[in-house]
Amino acid sequence: MTVPANGIERLIHFVDARIAQLNLSKEEVARRGGPNPDTLAKIRARTTSRTPSVETLLRLDQSLGWQPGSAAVTLLGGRPLSITAIGAGVGRPRQHNAEAPVTTNEILYRLAEHFNDAIVHLERIHADVGNRIEALRTLHGHFLAELAVDGDLVAEYQAAYKASTAKQRSARKTAVH
Repeated sequence: MTVPANGIERLIHFVDARIAQLNLSKEEVARRGGPNPDTLAKIRARTTSRTPSVETLLRLDQSLGWQPGSAAVTLLGGRPLSITAIGAGVGRPRQHNAEAPVTTNEILYRLAEHFNDAIVHLERIHADVGNRIEALRTLHGHFLAELAVDGDLVAEYQAAYKASTAKQRSARKTAVH
């Protein structure tokens, strides 16, 4: 299975993998300070389009043994880091101090960036949809124009057809006699 690039699906992927790795039940996750099983089920089922709260993300970090801020970073396309990995200096970008946890403000800033990126993406889609709708309207107009019957043209055709038919009958009568 491929790992989703970002968003709730990515978080769920890593949460499920960590729960399996630690051989925990949902109830054990809650006992360790994590979200209750209902909250986990809502996140998993995506019954709401809301991003989990910072509190819920931090509770996931705590209960799964991740460095604080890992769940939020995972939502944004990063990877969660276990507390032991941080202690060993593994996986942390060089510009960050391995001893300093990710602050709440940094988490909020990263989430705000993620939301802004989603807004920009949807605005592009919205503009594209507007262009497609306009092209379909034009096509619809051309289609209706093709279906419209010109009464004068039909009358002219019928008159020409009658004249042609009459001429052919007259020519046959003359040829027969």
